[in-house]
Amino acid sequence: MDKAAIVQFAKSKGYYDVIYNGEWRSYDVYEPVFQGNEVHYVGPPLAILVKGDEIRMSTVEEAFEILDEMETEE
Repeated sequence: MDKAAIVQFAKSKGYYDVIYNGEWRSYDVYEPVFQGNEVHYVGPPLAILVKGDEIRMSTVEEAFEILDEMETEE
């Protein structure tokens, strides 16, 4: 999937852009980001998951698994 489609998905969820964070369990993982430097209180650190033509927000459980597993890999 091209980045423009992923950014469009992020914008539909209230974000401004995305940052690619790597691969997790065969998904490409993108961090959704807001525009500007203001602090945004949004809840759990959800990620955008992309596999083939599928694009979705992670669940809360997946978000913490991604953080834990990707941090361990570094």
